[in-house]
Order: sequence, then structure tokens, then C-alpha cells
Amino acid sequence: MVLSRIRGGVSKILGWRITPYLTLIVILLYLLFPIYWLFITSFKTQSEVFQWPPTFVPVHFTFSNYLVALAQSPVPIFVLNSLIYSLSATAFVVTIGTLTTYGLSFFRYRGSEKITFTFFATRFVPPQALWLPFVILFIRLGLGNTRTAVIIFETMLVYPLSIIMLKSIFDSFPRSLIDAAALDGCSRITTLIRVVIPITAPAVAAVAIIAFLWTWGDFMFPFLILNTTNLYPITVGIFHFVGDVGVEWGPISAASVITILPGLVFFTIAQRHIVSGLTRGAFK
Repeated sequence: MVLSRIRGGVSKILGWRITPYLTLIVILLYLLFPIYWLFITSFKTQSEVFQWPPTFVPVHFTFSNYLVALAQSPVPIFVLNSLIYSLSATAFVVTIGTLTTYGLSFFRYRGSEKITFTFFATRFVPPQALWLPFVILFIRLGLGNTRTAVIIFETMLVYPLSIIMLKSIFDSFPRSLIDAAALDGCSRITTLIRVVIPITAPAVAAVAIIAFLWTWGDFMFPFLILNTTNLYPITVGIFHFVGDVGVEWGPISAASVITILPGLVFFTIAQRHIVSGLTRGAFK
């Protein structure tokens, strides 16, 4: 009897139209709370950070943590390094990945399927298994403690993934548009730029977002290959605020907020290209 009533109550709750929305709101609040806590901590004084019970809104609102992070620490250099690594890797991945997939999808040759499978097979190896081999390789090549090593490694990780993402899109692309462009006198590169990319812009923008965010958030390989502070990305350089006697939670929270902003800006810009790509075409 009790079980039947419980089941009936559960079924009634699940049958409400607002139940899915309430569930999504609860999950969203759970996921966003750490970001909210990080944000408010960046505006607290050091004493308020350790206050108990904790305050959910800063009592003594201060910008001193941002002043420390931006003017009294190497955080701007770390952010600049991360931008160099992320934008360079993204440019390589988007350019080379698009050209590679374009060739594999529209200009097939004997063995092209095996090459495509090779790109898929590289994803079977976890990135963690590649850290030590690549560190040894780069050191022997004289690329240890260089920006080049980080850019090459990040590009190598995301490049096969870009092929996997773009391949299915390019394979389903109307071949008639390629033939029509060829009849109009367009070269293969011109066809790619003027016909293929405008229509597949959402997929290309998605690859750019993944490449940027992957590189931006990577920590372990730069930590292993770099030993000069001026070369650290923000993910490694943020440990500047972790000392022997404690952690400067205010400045490190401010630096973390600053770290999030470039990724949000890049995602917003790329998202606009996704929307514009959906409304553009190569039809006359």
C-alpha cells in the first residue's frame, strides 16, 4: 500500500510539465555554483575568505585582488602566452584540418580510406601516454622549454579530432556544388574558400572552439616541457599565488576569473560564425 502511494506520487511528479524545467534548473545551479563562488571570492578580502560561516555576497567589496593579479604579478604575461599557444594551435588545426578533410572527402585516391582510419586510430591513444615520449623527443630536438614545443603538441592532439569532426560533414556535402564551381572556372582552393567553407562554417567554427579551449585549458604538458616563468601559460602560471605558507585565495580567484574571459570571448565570436554559417550558402 505504501509502495503504491509512493509510486503514484512519483508518477504524478514526473508527469508535471514543469518537472523537466525544474530538474534542469537544479542541475544548472549545481554546475554554476563553483563559478559563482570563484567570482565572489575574487572580490573578498583575505580575512573574509576564511570567515566562518562563509558569506555568499562580499561584505567588504574590493578590487584589490584584481589589482594584485594584473599589476603586481606576471598574470598578464601568462595570459598572453596562453593566447599565443591557443590561437596558433587553432589556426594550424583549422587551416590544415580543413585542407586535409577537403582532400580526403572530394579527391579520393588509393589508400585515402586507410589514411582516414589512421586519424581515427590516433584517438585510441590517451593523451597522457604521450606526455613523456614527446617531452623526451622535444628535448632531443632542442625544442625543450620553447613555445614551439607546446604549439606542436597541442596541434598534434586536436588535429586528428578535427579530421574526425569534419569528415562526416564534408562527405555529405553536395557534390553538384563542387562540379558547378569547377564549370564556373574555380580552382580547387577557390571552390573550398567560396563554396565549401561558407556552407560548412558551423563545423569549422566548432573545430576552432574545441581547438582553442583544449589548448587554453591544458596544464600538464606545458608544466612538463617549460621551466621558464615567462613562457608559462595561465594554467601553469596561476600557481604563482601558491606559496610555502599558504594560498592567496583572493588574487588566485581574480586570476581565475581573468583566465575564463578569453575563452568566453572566443566562444562568443566563433558562435557568431556558426550562426552566420547556417544562413550562408553557395547557391546562385
